[in-house]
Amino acid sequence: MEKAIITIQIENATNSCFVAMPFSPLFKTQYEAIINPAITELELECVRGDEIYSQQRIMDDIWTSLRACRLVVAELTTRNPNVMYEIGLAHALGKPVIIMTRDENDVPFDLKDLRYLFYDVNDPFWGENLKKGLQNLIKKVLE
Repeated sequence: MEKAIITIQIENATNSCFVAMPFSPLFKTQYEAIINPAITELELECVRGDEIYSQQRIMDDIWTSLRACRLVVAELTTRNPNVMYEIGLAHALGKPVIIMTRDENDVPFDLKDLRYLFYDVNDPFWGENLKKGLQNLIKKVLE
């Protein structure tokens, strides 16, 4: 019996970071004021699914971006199924994933053994702390 071979074409790596997070007003300010600046200050292109504008299906754009990025940042707060799916794709591709959450209960059992960045929005310095923590993790991943 001949073995089936599955191949996944990996794009040429770009100096980018894919951000998997819910597209909701709850996270809009967080993305614009903290996550995007944290990533771009490290001279990486910040890519989020709703910022990719092409003629193809959004999942084709996300798949292409995941294959090309150097790492993924994933916001697990609210256990958004699209974010979970994108984390699974990233893991299948062997991409490093930085997980962040404001609710530790939103980290599923299968991901609990991975380190994640917890932030507390009740802390008056949560934004600054999240940005610093995210940048430190990104630097470690890229080393």
